[in-house]
Amino acid sequence: MTQLTEDPQRTVPYGAVFAPAPPRRRAWPWILVVGLVALLAVGAAAVHVWANLSFDQAHASAAQAAVVYEGTAESARVAADGGATEVSAASSIIASAVDDLVDASARAELAEAAGQLDDAVDEAEQLLDVTAPAVDVAKPAWPWELFAAASDLDEAAPALRAQADGLGAVAGAVDAESDALTAAAVQLYASVPAAADALEAEHISARATVMLDFVEAAQRAAGQERAGSGAELAFTAYANAAEALQTSSAAELAEKAGPLLETRLTIEEYARSIAGGVTLDFDWAPVVNGVGGFLGMAGTATWNTGRGGFSTITLSDSVATNWPSLDAQALVTHEVGHAITSKCSDLFDSDDPDQNELWATAWAISMGFDTPGNGTQAYGYPPQELIDIAATCR
Repeated sequence: MTQLTEDPQRTVPYGAVFAPAPPRRRAWPWILVVGLVALLAVGAAAVHVWANLSFDQAHASAAQAAVVYEGTAESARVAADGGATEVSAASSIIASAVDDLVDASARAELAEAAGQLDDAVDEAEQLLDVTAPAVDVAKPAWPWELFAAASDLDEAAPALRAQADGLGAVAGAVDAESDALTAAAVQLYASVPAAADALEAEHISARATVMLDFVEAAQRAAGQERAGSGAELAFTAYANAAEALQTSSAAELAEKAGPLLETRLTIEEYARSIAGGVTLDFDWAPVVNGVGGFLGMAGTATWNTGRGGFSTITLSDSVATNWPSLDAQALVTHEVGHAITSKCSDLFDSDDPDQNELWATAWAISMGFDTPGNGTQAYGYPPQELIDIAATCR
């Protein structure tokens, strides 16, 4: 049995044999691998974030450019469509507005303005047909796909801005040419009254309703303010009314042809000159109301308050053969007194046939005719009060 002694410096039995401690394993290679993997993961995540940010920024910029492009394209489309409509209307107006209906130089200026607007519309249409870069793309998942898509969007944004700028320029050109066409059209419309007045004077023998149709159509054409469907319809109606006017005038002159034609036209001109703007028709016959030839002179007249007033006066041929005797003039003036009732029917009892005859007689007297042809021979002398009232109707 071994005796152990205490060694104040040791805590193990004296003489004990110790085995060497096993060597420690080194952890740093594994730490390096783990660190490298983590670093790669962080790098990959950073690249992915970068790719996403690049895509998002490029997409936002391209989307903003697309919004501007779409708005500009819509404005350009509206301008082009409106310009095309104006060109079509102007072409129709030019076709209808022959020399007798408008000023020829004004029509030529409108044709030139229509051609320039048509060119501007064509340029706008060509640019509108160019396909814009697409920006409404699905977001990819992989970084390399995100970078590629971002690159495409980066190229799309300036392309969209450039197209928008181009569309804005052509839309502005269309608007400017449209304004020029409107100005030329208004100038053309302003030339209508003078041309219509000349045509009316040249074809004054047309029937009253045909004449009124022409006058109203001319007024509508002159009142247009732009080159559109309304003006197109107005000028088509104006041209048709002018054609009807000329046809009616030719027919009336053919009906009145003969040795008394010039005298008849002189009498009609006189009647119109005192009718106060009432539109007059004239019919001639050998006998009117049983009177004519060697039996004397006769006439009748209607009156209508519609459309500013119009009337048909019928005269016997003997009025023309006796013209310009005072009785013939007085008789025609009496009939015009009936016609002008269209303007003054509220000044007497125009529903009473007898009062109508007294009115026409009074009106002839108020015009200075005291001979029996004024109506006094057939209807008696009217009251002075009625003559005074008739003198206010002109």
